[in-house]
Amino acid sequence: MNKFFKGGVAAEQKAAKTEKDRTGKERRRKVAERIHIGFGIDKNFGRFAGITITSLAHNNIANELIIHIVYDEILPEDMDRLKKTEQLYRNLQLHFYQITSTEGMTFIVPPGHITQAMYYRYLFAEMLPPEITKILYLDADIICKGDILPLWQTDLEGRVLGAVRDWGEAKSCGRIGLKNGRYFNSGVLLMDLVKWRQQKLTQKLFQWLEQLGDTKILWGDQDALNGVIDGDFVELPKKYNCIIINNTLLKADPEDVIVHYIDYIKPWHIYCLDSEEKKLYWRYVQKSLWDDLQLLDGHTVDTTVMTARVLYKEGSYEKAVSYYEALLKYFLKDKYT
Repeated sequence: MNKFFKGGVAAEQKAAKTEKDRTGKERRRKVAERIHIGFGIDKNFGRFAGITITSLAHNNIANELIIHIVYDEILPEDMDRLKKTEQLYRNLQLHFYQITSTEGMTFIVPPGHITQAMYYRYLFAEMLPPEITKILYLDADIICKGDILPLWQTDLEGRVLGAVRDWGEAKSCGRIGLKNGRYFNSGVLLMDLVKWRQQKLTQKLFQWLEQLGDTKILWGDQDALNGVIDGDFVELPKKYNCIIINNTLLKADPEDVIVHYIDYIKPWHIYCLDSEEKKLYWRYVQKSLWDDLQLLDGHTVDTTVMTARVLYKEGSYEKAVSYYEALLKYFLKDKYT
C-alpha cells in the first residue's frame, strides 16, 4: 500500500507539473510577439505602404507590429492617413525616420520605375535605436495575406540576412559576377541589425556601388546587396516573397503569405491585366484608409497601348478607342495640326 501510495503521489506530482507546463505554454502563446517591420519610401509610395501595412495588421492580429518607416518625403495626406491607420489597429505602432542628409551615399538609379528610395533599406542599422536587433524589411508593393510570425522567428544561422531567391537569378549572377550562383530578391529581407552594424554593411554597399559604377547595375540596391554578400544568406521559402509580374505565368499559390508585385506594372495601374492577384490587392485597398484610390494612368506610348488593350478586353470599347486616337494624334502631330 505504502509503495502504491508513493507511486500515486509521484503520478499526481507529474500530472500537476505537466498541467503547469501546459498552462505556462498557453500563457506564453497569448503574449504577443513584437515584430519589427521596416519600409523605405518616398512621397510616391506613402499610400501604397499604407495598404501594405493594412494587410499586415489584418492578418497578424495576434502579434504586435512595430512599423519603422524611413523616408525622404511623405505627402501630408498620406502621413495623416498612416497615423490614423495606427489608431485603428490595437496591434500596430508606427515610427517615422526622415532622411535629412544623403552625404556619403551613392545612388545609382537605373532608368525605369525605381527611384533612390530603394536604397533606404540600407539605413535601418544607422537610423533605428541600437536596441532594435532585427527587422523584417518589406517593399511597399506587397500584400501580406497570412501569418508572418514563422518568418520572423527564422534562424538566420549567424548570417546577416535571410531572403528568397530571385526569379531568373542565373542572368543576374552572371551580370554582376557572383561566384556562389545564388541571387536573392531584396523585396523581403529578414535582417540581423547587430551583425549589419558589426560588419559596417551600409558603408560596404555604397562603396561597392561607387566602385562598380552604373555599367552593370540593373536592379540597384538588390545588385549591391547580392554583390557584397555573394550567396552568404539564409534562403527563405518562396511563400514569403511570391513574385508576381503582370501577364506572366508567375501566379500566387494559396499557401503564399507575402505577394510581391514587382516590375513597373502594378495592380494600381489602369493597364494592369485583370487577375486573381490584382483582385487580392484591391480587396486590401478597400479595407484601408486609401479606399478612394483611383486606377493610375500611364504617360508613355507603351502604357497607352497596354491601357487600350485592357479596356478593349474588358468591353470598354469607346474608352479603348479614345486611347488609340490619342496615340494617332501623338504620332501624326507634325503632319496634322
